[in-house]
Amino acid sequence: MQKQNRRQRSFMPRGVLPALGLLWFGVWGAATPSLIATDGPPADYTLVASAGDLTVRDFRFHDGEVLPELHLHYVTWGKPARNAAGEINNAMLLLHGTLGNGLGWGRAAPLSPDRHPLLGPGGPLDVQKYFVIAPDTIGSGNSSRPSNGLRMRFPHYNLEDIATAERLVAEHLGVHHFVAVLGASMGGRQTWQWGVQCPDWMDALVPMISSPFPNSGRRGIIDFLPEAIIKNDPAWNQGNYTKNPDGARLAALTYSLFLHTATWYDHNLPTREAAEKAVAGDPGSFGGADANDLIYMMELNNGFDAWSQLDRVRCPVMIINMRADMMVPAELQQARKVTERLKNATYLEIAEEGEYGHGALGRTSQIWGPKVKTWLESIRKVR
Repeated sequence: MQKQNRRQRSFMPRGVLPALGLLWFGVWGAATPSLIATDGPPADYTLVASAGDLTVRDFRFHDGEVLPELHLHYVTWGKPARNAAGEINNAMLLLHGTLGNGLGWGRAAPLSPDRHPLLGPGGPLDVQKYFVIAPDTIGSGNSSRPSNGLRMRFPHYNLEDIATAERLVAEHLGVHHFVAVLGASMGGRQTWQWGVQCPDWMDALVPMISSPFPNSGRRGIIDFLPEAIIKNDPAWNQGNYTKNPDGARLAALTYSLFLHTATWYDHNLPTREAAEKAVAGDPGSFGGADANDLIYMMELNNGFDAWSQLDRVRCPVMIINMRADMMVPAELQQARKVTERLKNATYLEIAEEGEYGHGALGRTSQIWGPKVKTWLESIRKVR
């Protein structure tokens, strides 16, 4: 069925919002030469990633629709280690956010100029110890997506399909079990999905800035509103446009409003004129993403409800959320409800860098990263 195919604040009237999107959907943000170490391991691990591609023939989606060829792209860091039975026993699965890509996890972190806080030496995913797999989800990065040609005829995938495809990538690489599955934002929901869909596949789950609950209430609106904006743009033309409609940019800007806090916006857009320039000239939080790709990404959460299946989770879980996150609001106390229900769940709520809201995750890796490392090591000792 498968075949290998080989803080310093500043006023920025333009580029404020796309930087936000690239930073937190690619996880860390674009690397610059000043962030690349000259001696020892690089701070920018995109420089040392190994890339690969897998083509899956006749991939069947959750609704029964079949795609003749599903192309899946991924990157890896580190090397597999094997136990006495020849099984790879050091694999980690690392999952990106909305319209990001796996390579984004390798980008240099804003507050760690000398070493990568996750993949670097001593990090929780130290690639000298672990074999880290970071796939591009269906619909994103270099994996198959609507903009490749099918447009709105592309199968309507969900998180179940994404986890299934990621499992195929793992098996293709010879991996049948993970030390941990970790993910941020949409990747965090993928992590929850992995926990209920493939409960025997991992020793630990680390869902970050995410929730196993359905995207309802305000979070649901955050998904539905961008889609409505695009579809109400006459230039969208039922997905058959020759030029990406401006509705896609406005949809991405609308989505962006919930990624940082009001304080962040007040610092970066201190006048009405600055806000107007940002809206008028900004390509959006996804860097000018294709309208159909964006629609599909907003729809992939349809039906997601790991909360109702939470009893299927069999491994320890560490939940990491940001206190000022507007996407995953602490006031809803969803993480508390999860820890009360799961027997072996740890909750870590980060208050630092609060003005960055959802995006505070990447700026606080020096706080939560060592805790993840210690927690994972304790689990491995028990096993």
